[in-house]
Amino acid sequence: MIRAALIVGLGSFVGGSLRYLSVVWINRKVEVDFPLAILLVNIVGSFTIGFVTPGFERFSWGGDATLPLLLSAGMMGGFTTFSAFSLQTLKLMQMGSWGLAAINAIVSVLCCIISVFIGFKLGQTLFR
Repeated sequence: MIRAALIVGLGSFVGGSLRYLSVVWINRKVEVDFPLAILLVNIVGSFTIGFVTPGFERFSWGGDATLPLLLSAGMMGGFTTFSAFSLQTLKLMQMGSWGLAAINAIVSVLCCIISVFIGFKLGQTLFR
């Protein structure tokens, strides 16, 4: 368990660093009044986790979960947690649970926006 956590942590460090560098690079190239860089990072992260997951499911990697943990939970989780959310929603859709997939998408986005709003307001109040 500790080894797995360290692998995920290493991947998260790499993914988070790549997210930061990507956002900075995109924002320097394109100036818009829209969070384009984060949107693009979320799209790329979602594509990447979707691309590598079938390989992880198809091949057992000799029973070693190091690579799937490093790339999926670690790097893509650090690059964008939106990728994990997207994969979970896709899996619900693949199981035919369209209603649950829709609920997951709507509730996740709304709750996260509400949570960030509440946290922001609380932070503004506490850190005046």
